[in-house]
Amino acid sequence: MHRCYIEPERWQVDVIEPSADEAHHLRHVLRAEDGDAVAVFDGEGLEARAIVRCQPGGQLLLDVQSTAEAAQRPFELILIQAIPKGSRMDLIVEKATELGIARLVPVVTDRVIVRLNADQARKRGERWSRVAKSAAKQCGTQWMPEIEPVQTLAEALEALPGVDAVLLGSLVEGVQPLHVTLESVRATPPKSIAVIIGPEGDLTPTETQAALAAGALPVSFGDLTLRAETAALYALSVLSYEFLWR
Repeated sequence: MHRCYIEPERWQVDVIEPSADEAHHLRHVLRAEDGDAVAVFDGEGLEARAIVRCQPGGQLLLDVQSTAEAAQRPFELILIQAIPKGSRMDLIVEKATELGIARLVPVVTDRVIVRLNADQARKRGERWSRVAKSAAKQCGTQWMPEIEPVQTLAEALEALPGVDAVLLGSLVEGVQPLHVTLESVRATPPKSIAVIIGPEGDLTPTETQAALAAGALPVSFGDLTLRAETAALYALSVLSYEFLWR
């Protein structure tokens, strides 16, 4: 069954009119026809089964047949990600959505190569939101992650109070392995965890100290030096297994 995303403000009890982009995708890409059943979700835990109704003039409506609302998120997983070069951030957004993150915070650090002006940052954010929407539709999640605006690491650290545990992927020698640190984190089951992934070459010593001062726990992902996107997906996979899907 096809799935489509309906913004919460468009949600109606009996009849839903999807956005122009979503209607086009349903009709011209997925080839949905009059009378076809589709699944719709609002990204905030509400899902419904609906029937496609093609109107004269090309308008497409969805007749709601039944709805189901998920319980609130039992666990919030947050990724604070230094922006990698090329299209790697698209990959991170896509896979992080599939792994169940609640928020993704793209940050610029001293060693990040990508430098964006305000307009470029806005357009990247819009693109990442589209990537997240596509991934959410494909994987079947009821939740859309929040893609926050591009910001500095300092700004991201200021927003950390209230998060139960913060992990910092680190290349510094002697840092505890992730599984060792998680033993202490599990002692008081968290309701939220943030993981900070730096750029190629890691955070600078000054940035690392700022993260530690904000309460981050430095962790190692093993003896190999992972690319930024690999480190992010490794950490999210482990944390999803440990806390989200239990």
